[in-house]
Parts: sequence; C-alpha cells; structure tokens
Amino acid sequence: MKHILVLSFLFLLNTAAIHSQTTSVEVSLQKVIKGSFQFFQVDELGALYVYTSIGQLKKYNSNLDSLAVFNEIKRYGKLFSIHAQNPLRTLLYFKDFTTVLAIDRMMQPLQKIDLRKLNLFQVRAIAPSYDNKIWVYDEQNSKIKKINFEGSIEFESTDLRLVFDEKLSPINIFESDGNLCIYDPNNGIYVFDYYGGFKKKIVATDLSHFHTWMGNFIGFQDGNLHLMGNNVADHRKYELPSTLKGAKQYLCSFNLLYKLVESGIEQYSFKINQSR
Repeated sequence: MKHILVLSFLFLLNTAAIHSQTTSVEVSLQKVIKGSFQFFQVDELGALYVYTSIGQLKKYNSNLDSLAVFNEIKRYGKLFSIHAQNPLRTLLYFKDFTTVLAIDRMMQPLQKIDLRKLNLFQVRAIAPSYDNKIWVYDEQNSKIKKINFEGSIEFESTDLRLVFDEKLSPINIFESDGNLCIYDPNNGIYVFDYYGGFKKKIVATDLSHFHTWMGNFIGFQDGNLHLMGNNVADHRKYELPSTLKGAKQYLCSFNLLYKLVESGIEQYSFKINQSR
C-alpha cells in the first residue's frame, strides 16, 4: 500500500510540473506529537528522532508512539545534528566537541569518535556513508574526507579552493543515487563521485531545511517548497498552504510532510494540485 501511495504522489508531482505553471500543495493533518522540541529527523522506516528543548533525545515509531529516551546524551554536550539514514545505526553529531556517536535502533551507544584526534577542528557537515563510515567536510582545509570509527582517514579530496572560484561553506553533505553531494546555501548543490571527482553544480541558493527525498533534492523558501532532480534544469516550485507556513523545521518522508512548531511536531499527508 505504501508503494502505491508513493507512486501516485510522484505521478501527481510530474503532472503538475509538466502541465501547469501555478501549483500548490494540498495537505491533511494526520497526527501531532505535543512538546517543546529543537529539531528532529526521520529514518527510512518512519521512526522519528526528536531533540527536545531540555536536551533529551526521544524516539517515536512510525505511528508517533513513544519508544525510548536516550538519557546519556547530555554527557556528550549539545546535540548539533541527527543522521538517521540507516535505521539500525543512527549518527549523532556534537559539534562543540567535534564528536560523532553511533547508536543502535534501541538507542544504545555503539561507537564514538573524537574528530579532533584526526586534526578535524572545523566540521559542520557530516553524513553516514553506504559502507558504515562517515563523510565530513573539513572547513579548515576545504576538503571532503571519509573516516572510519577506528580513527583513520580513508579518503580525502583535493583542496576544493583549487577547484572552484567561490569559497564553499556547506551545511549538508550526503549520498544520493551513487553520488556524494554537498549543499552550500550561498552557492548551490555540488555533486561528486565517491572518489571526489566533481560532476556538476545545481544552482539552488538560500534554501532552508534542505534534504533529499525520493531521489530528489528538496528545500523551502518564502512559503514555497522547492523540488530539484539531478538534471540541472529540473527545478520546480510549489506554493505551501497557509497551514504549513512559518515552521521551525520541515521534513518530507515518503508521502508525509512533518512540520515543527512551538507546540510540537505535526504530521501531514500531502499532494500536489495544479491550476491552469
């Protein structure tokens, strides 16, 4: 049933993009998690990892029922980002101490690495790799690096200051369709192969809540949802309804859209409408 919903939603997206210049998003509120939260992430099974305003990490299942609390999180400092692409191995990044912690699906610690021991002191963007390693962007040296939990650097790119005229300050790094991508809101999306070879740039600036969704890149700006494929020219914009505007965070997962507000997290089903 989930696959049918996904295919139907993709058909609506493609139809709207081809046949209409004016599009909008229709939503229907499904469920709400009440609470005061800073940010959250959703894994591929629909489970939510939620960082609360008092510094707790909570996990909810796909029905938004509470599963577990990771109470040891405060010993590592303030949580900066959650990377839940692998439901069995979630990465938590503590930027102030440049520490990455891997936890299992039961919220138990698996491994920890202190990036400072690898002379990595200025890292904002990290991501899990397909082979259970960690991608990082070293801002001090302008290099993409892959590291393992044994404390070794397995790969590093050339100095990207020698490749591009502009200075890169990415806030996201991630794998997508066999590529390695970084997103710099001042310049756009840079696509590389796994060996650091530059492939292309997609112009998409000043987008917030940027992430990958259904093989596309997605971001939000000025009350609009922006959807981009790997084709440089494939950039579509959809107007959000008033009920979705003004969120602290947006996140799309399958045929659901999540909105973080002051009172909690709202879960919506949504689809694209077109007007001619």
